[in-house]
Amino acid sequence: MRYWLILFFLAGAFTGIAQVSFKTLVPQQPVVSGESFQVQYIIEEADKVTSIKPPAFSNFRFVAGPNTYTGTVSTNKGINTLKNLVYTLEAVKPGSFIISGATLVMNGEMYRSNDVVVQVISKREAVQRSNAESTPNWDYVLLPGENAEEKIKQNLFVKVAVDKRNCYVGEPVLATFKLYSRLQSKSDIAKNPGFYGFSVYDIISLQDNIAATERLNGKLFDVHTIRKVQLYPLQAGSFTIDPMEVLNKVEFATSAVSKKTEQQISEGLLGMHDDDKPGEGKAIYETNSSTEPVSITVKPLPERGRPAAFNGATGHFAIAAAVVKSRLSKNEEGLLEISIKGKGNFVQLDAPVIRWPAGMEGFAPAIKDSLDKSVVPLKGSRTFRFPFVCVNAGTYNLPAISFSFFDTDSNSYKTVSAKGLEVRVSNTVQRNSLPQKKNTSIAAQSEKASRIAVIIIASLVLVILLYWGLIKKEKPAAIIIPEKPALPAIPVLLEPVYLSMTGESNIFFRELHGATWNFLHQRFGFSGSEMNKQLVQSKMNDAGIDENTIQQLLTVLSQCETGIFTNADFGDDKEALMQRTKTVLEKIDSVVS
Repeated sequence: MRYWLILFFLAGAFTGIAQVSFKTLVPQQPVVSGESFQVQYIIEEADKVTSIKPPAFSNFRFVAGPNTYTGTVSTNKGINTLKNLVYTLEAVKPGSFIISGATLVMNGEMYRSNDVVVQVISKREAVQRSNAESTPNWDYVLLPGENAEEKIKQNLFVKVAVDKRNCYVGEPVLATFKLYSRLQSKSDIAKNPGFYGFSVYDIISLQDNIAATERLNGKLFDVHTIRKVQLYPLQAGSFTIDPMEVLNKVEFATSAVSKKTEQQISEGLLGMHDDDKPGEGKAIYETNSSTEPVSITVKPLPERGRPAAFNGATGHFAIAAAVVKSRLSKNEEGLLEISIKGKGNFVQLDAPVIRWPAGMEGFAPAIKDSLDKSVVPLKGSRTFRFPFVCVNAGTYNLPAISFSFFDTDSNSYKTVSAKGLEVRVSNTVQRNSLPQKKNTSIAAQSEKASRIAVIIIASLVLVILLYWGLIKKEKPAAIIIPEKPALPAIPVLLEPVYLSMTGESNIFFRELHGATWNFLHQRFGFSGSEMNKQLVQSKMNDAGIDENTIQQLLTVLSQCETGIFTNADFGDDKEALMQRTKTVLEKIDSVVS
């Protein structure tokens, strides 16, 4: 039986790997103002696409398109149809501009390609760059008597910029980390900021390869955006964005050369280049740099006018509610959908309180987000899907559902409401009640898994027979398969947390927070800048973990952060939080182990 279960989970894992490939491509080099360039949208499995919608192309003049090109590509799943949509645009003015992704519909689902950044430079700057490339680069040359450390300090550094240093709880702070360089260098991010006291939503990461050119103190620098994040404060107080630390290897020439300098940036990989040796007439120096710590003052939300149902939402929102079916049978599962749209701290929004009428039993909601990460604050929607069951026949009236938020534009609280809803339940008994549906689904999956297992076993037998038939005359060498090291069990990970339960509350929450991230590191390999809730949610979705379990984990992390930074004493609730954490980690472990 154990082997059938293993095959079943393997089959599910392979199914979850499938992803829609839909990419946006633009020129990597800066575009000159007044000249045209092309934007490409590349789609795999294009034969399954029913509609495609391009973005508005703001800040550019539309010239032509789309020109459509089709082709095929061979994959391990067979032949895929490729489609390339090409739009020609004209750059209007210098600056750094975002071109949004296009959207398409495939198999009834909507997908969006990645956003890209286009750097537009003036004609004058283009001429200056061309002339600079044909003249000796004296910054790359270390002249006799020059101090290498001082020259690096003037021409290679990292900076952080924030859009505000004072904000309300839940109001986002935009932080951007950039590396400025005029040198031939290899840089490694040795330490990312912890962002303690904030919920973090990444906009740009190192993997996005965002590069541009900026003029600073009269000099042109190659500028690489290392990280760009939205930070949502959890509590009032004074918090510090600690420094980002970067290690650098800089190559200097000892004589004049006409060379355009290049930079390589990585995270945790600089040690792989320890065998780098300078060529003739060159020298390598190692140094480190860091951003300045930034203090953020977070103001508490005003007490005056605060609604009783306010749960921390900050921004501007609207609410809508609907039931998927308004006529049900007894014991038939119903679904109440509540959608909150607008802009604000979506990453911190909790489900609104539902006053279920007598005889109607509601359950914890599944949560689905549709957010535009390029907008600050986050813009989009969060939808809560509440399952419910009515045991008795009759008419049930769900009262109006209210949602309160603090509007930072007017510095006042506002409340929006969704209309009340009616559900009618007949005397007919639903045969396929919710538990039966689940069992039927499991049975169907088990049957499918059995068929897959039979095919796999038959294939293995055939391979073994062919193997012995071809090499039976040779004595095979012994094959030693090293055992995969066992991951620490959850009780072992949580043991230090249990020991801290009788001590100070902030120590308990810090231990639980650390143990939870340690679990995620071991099961998913999270480290460095990957240790943020947004990426956790994405990786666990890809792993096939259900949305309810993901939200329970994110709630645990948020509660830990609240306990760490507010010194709150939850008393007997520590044990309940421990049990919830253990349960959710076991659920995740059962899927990924």
